[in-house]
Amino acid sequence: MKKTLISLSTALLFLSSTTQTLVFADYAQDPNQNVYVNVDVLETVSSVDLTYVLDKALKDSHNLALLTLKYAAQGSKKGDLEQQMNEMGSASMTPGHLPSTPAEVTNTGNPQLPNLTNPTDIAWTVMQNNAMNQMMQGMGALAGGMNKIISSQRAQMSTAAHQLGTDGRNSLLQSDEAKAGIRLQTIAQYVQLLAQKKQLDFMNEYQVVMEKDLLKAKLFAQQGLASFDDVQTVQKTINKQKDDIATLLNNYRLGLVQLSTDIGISYDPNLVIKDIESISVDPISETDTTTLLKASYQMKTAGNNIDEAVWETGHTVTQNTYGETYQGINLAINGQKNEQTKLELTKKIQVMYNDANNAYQTVLTEQRNLNDVQADLTKMKFRYSVGVISKHDLNKFEIKVRQNETVVAAAKLKYYMLKEKAKAMDTGFYPIILDRKLNHSFFLAKASKPS
Repeated sequence: MKKTLISLSTALLFLSSTTQTLVFADYAQDPNQNVYVNVDVLETVSSVDLTYVLDKALKDSHNLALLTLKYAAQGSKKGDLEQQMNEMGSASMTPGHLPSTPAEVTNTGNPQLPNLTNPTDIAWTVMQNNAMNQMMQGMGALAGGMNKIISSQRAQMSTAAHQLGTDGRNSLLQSDEAKAGIRLQTIAQYVQLLAQKKQLDFMNEYQVVMEKDLLKAKLFAQQGLASFDDVQTVQKTINKQKDDIATLLNNYRLGLVQLSTDIGISYDPNLVIKDIESISVDPISETDTTTLLKASYQMKTAGNNIDEAVWETGHTVTQNTYGETYQGINLAINGQKNEQTKLELTKKIQVMYNDANNAYQTVLTEQRNLNDVQADLTKMKFRYSVGVISKHDLNKFEIKVRQNETVVAAAKLKYYMLKEKAKAMDTGFYPIILDRKLNHSFFLAKASKPS
């Protein structure tokens, strides 16, 4: 009975604490919290090529839309400031003086102001006019002070409007730069998917040959020509190959999901990624560094910022905004940033051309290796025709040729991507240097060599 009472009290305590938690959770809901999640209508396609993907990527880019809105907002704000400047008036006060001494009130010299003779009237008028003169002087001083403030505000609004104009020019540069960046990023995505697909095709073909090797090892073991360890070795190799295929397939499908999301199409794991037609392998054409720097979006933006700093130095009301020392330092800072940008871009130019030239040389090397293997295949076919080697051995050598073909195709894709990045510098865009991790993904096919 005691245990039952303890259990019952424990249950009630638990129920009580749970109820409090649920009530708190319900109370924590904000009735004014809105969430806006639109259901997109996605296009369904069975295959894509690079031209289609690039067109969709540029049309559906949220980044470009935001930059367009940002430019429009800057232009609108600039117009508002200029309108306020034009509508901003000035305080005015017509100067005046009333007779404020006995001599002045007894001899005003003004027909509209009679000369006073009564001592009482003279004293009262002098006192009254002195008060009025002081009031008018104060109002004049107040109007002068207000005009100074209005002038300062107008100057500050002029500076802000000019800065918005510069920001607008930079936003246009950012928009053009973003278009080039989206294009190259999409090419890199597409190229990597193509390389992974070609590698998957090769690895699946190789697995078929490995399974035949396993069958051969088992038959030899039954005849006493191979040991159980030999069979286990082949089996372990097949298991690792299957694991590698599963990992690469997951990465490939993830890439498909990301590409589909970026270009606004429905995800299809069987989406056909078409080859890039006519990749011509030619030496990289290099443009001189000075020409590239002058075309650079970043250098143009830095130049706009220097021009803005120079303008502000000559037009800003320093006593009410920033001091002359600050303006000078700000101009020097923008000059240093311009120099730093130039040095960083110069190094990027050198690295980019170096990577592109290395990629070109890699294609030549891999193509030469493929030619050698294809020549050996011709000899192997002859040996098979005269009965020197088996059909299985010929198939294994053909797989070796397929491996070299896959490597050449991947090398060409990498070359194509780097060539496009190098060409983008001519239009003013400086891409991020190729990540070294990406290099390995192009040549994973080399990790599994047919034995």
